Amino acid sequence: MTATTAPSNAAPSTPAPHTETRRARLRRLTKVAGWLYLAIFVVYPLATLVRSSLVVPGDAATTAANIHDNETLFRWGMAGEASIVLIEIVLAAVLYALLRPVSRSMSLAASLARVAEAVVMAAGCLVTSILSLVVVNAGGYAAAFDADQRNALVMVFQEANDDIVLVWGFFFALSLLLTGWLVVRSGFLPRIPGLLLALAGAGYLLQSFGTFVAPGMTDVWATVVLVVAIPGELVFALWLLIKGVDEDAWSESAARAQRTQL
Repeated sequence: MTATTAPSNAAPSTPAPHTETRRARLRRLTKVAGWLYLAIFVVYPLATLVRSSLVVPGDAATTAANIHDNETLFRWGMAGEASIVLIEIVLAAVLYALLRPVSRSMSLAASLARVAEAVVMAAGCLVTSILSLVVVNAGGYAAAFDADQRNALVMVFQEANDDIVLVWGFFFALSLLLTGWLVVRSGFLPRIPGLLLALAGAGYLLQSFGTFVAPGMTDVWATVVLVVAIPGELVFALWLLIKGVDEDAWSESAARAQRTQL
């Protein structure tokens, strides 16, 4: 006679507490990345608007006078640029943690490129602004120059900032290209945002190289960035905030990466 087993009335298994904790942390990490990205979309245009509202191309005297007479506004623009630098560094760390299961080396490279972008931005945008303030206020040895010379120096610093933007654009482009590749390969994020990020990286790369090689087409390169770069980053940020990642796929990818390292 064959023994029969009574049907089980046990409740369906529930995820272990540590699994739920890990998933909650992953959701927070994803939300933080999305909010940081959106913060950049808000703060950076405002900081750029402040600078562009005070700098008059080809008119050194008016530019120097605008910065001198609106120093508080100019300093607020500097504060916005400094905030972007800090946000970029934190975002680099968050994206590294989020995308590390795909490839630790490529995720690290993408994060380092983003940090390099932030460092160049700080060394360029903020330093040129500080020097401009020193000159317009005739502080220290700047008092040795006459008014026309000081005005010319201010314009030199502001024009240098325009070129330094192209330098940190190289690092930003590399970061976006690598991040896009990681997203496409991830399996826990859709391929479309990854492809759009890679396209955005290509746009920034084209702008930096294009402006160096063909400076007469600056407006064309800027249009390229507006068309192909900004939508890609915005889609990625909104996806992180609204949809997030596939938590099961992320966990499987993380476990697979851990086994590979053993």
